[in-house]
Amino acid sequence: MMTETPALLESLKWLGTSLGLGLLVGLERERKGDSRGLRTFGLVGLLGGITGQMALRTGRWELLATGLALIGLIAISAYWRTAGAGQPSQASSEATPKNTPEATPEAPTTSVVAMTVTGALGLLAGLGELVLAVALGVVVVSLLYFKAELRGVAGRISRDDVVAILQFGALSFIVLPLLPDQAWGPRGSLNPHDIWLMVVLVAGVGLVGYLALRFAGQRYGPALAALAGGLVSSTASTLVFARQGAQGGQASRLILLANLAMGVRLLVLTAVLAPALMNSLGLAVAAALAVLVVGAVLLGRTGTAGNTPGSNEGELSTVANPVKLSVALAFGLAYGGITLIAALATDKLGPQALYAVALFSGLTDIDALTLSTFRLLEHEGIETSAAATAVCLAIAANFGMKALIVISAGGRAAVPRCVPAFAAACGAMGVVLAVVG
Repeated sequence: MMTETPALLESLKWLGTSLGLGLLVGLERERKGDSRGLRTFGLVGLLGGITGQMALRTGRWELLATGLALIGLIAISAYWRTAGAGQPSQASSEATPKNTPEATPEAPTTSVVAMTVTGALGLLAGLGELVLAVALGVVVVSLLYFKAELRGVAGRISRDDVVAILQFGALSFIVLPLLPDQAWGPRGSLNPHDIWLMVVLVAGVGLVGYLALRFAGQRYGPALAALAGGLVSSTASTLVFARQGAQGGQASRLILLANLAMGVRLLVLTAVLAPALMNSLGLAVAAALAVLVVGAVLLGRTGTAGNTPGSNEGELSTVANPVKLSVALAFGLAYGGITLIAALATDKLGPQALYAVALFSGLTDIDALTLSTFRLLEHEGIETSAAATAVCLAIAANFGMKALIVISAGGRAAVPRCVPAFAAACGAMGVVLAVVG
């Protein structure tokens, strides 16, 4: 008897979760005017849980398919009569006040799918997969509840946005699996699969910034546009804002914010690909970011509102799509070339040669050098101090190039605002590296 009690409690917990998930989805459906709300969806969820329990206890897994098919038939029959009648038109649905969600019933198709999915969630809970079932339940209710918001996002997606997402899918799921996972070249420094994996990683971070630039940046103002643009290309964003620097205003602050996003992106790459460097490179980059944050805050308090919100949108929209095939190929070639040169130079001349490569490559882009250094740290056995120093030198060279951009394109007004901040960020990195060794 004592051994049966824990098993009984466990089964009750699983079945209770099945019922709870059904009630959660049913509550949302009832708020949308669906008469088959709490009770029906709760019972469907419980039916899924009972079916899962029966399959688990008897070992007859065909019951899962039978139960899911039965739930689908129940859902179809429940909405059969309302498929062609009783549903509001699109116009009347749009005319309904937003504060009365109970009076806006959904189309039957949505509810049929929602009821079937609710049964499937009950099946998962009945099989003991509680965490997965609850997580998916939250996703389902969110998709149902935020109908208006999702429709608004879909309405703002342009052809270019869809193309960018499809291009990233092609880079990740078509090109990457086709490349051989084999090391070639000196000391195995060139691996096509690894190189393209880094391309996909950097392009993915850039895609997030690109979409944020298209939506949040343009909607919520220049500050978010600068952060999003920095995720895509901090150099291009610096040039865009530097052109406004001669007119005063907040262009200098936006330049610092764009480079702040670059530093955050570098921290993420370090945490994911080279966590051993977080105690050295991570702290150095964090110190540089702190300097840029202080500079941006000071400029935000003392600067004049010379630029109108959104004045940079047209120029920032010309920033290259980071998942465009030509851009991805260019980065892949740069990353592969720098990896090869760095491996040869380090092998022949030692870590000092890597520093020279870092200074040179950092003038245009730090991602390729950073990823190459991470690979050397993992496969070539260079010390963490040498790797951190090389990446910081690349960052310093990149800041130096951006200072030249500000001086040449931004006029005298932007120079005293941005250049000292870049210099102080480099100094902060140097101090941290000297302290941590």
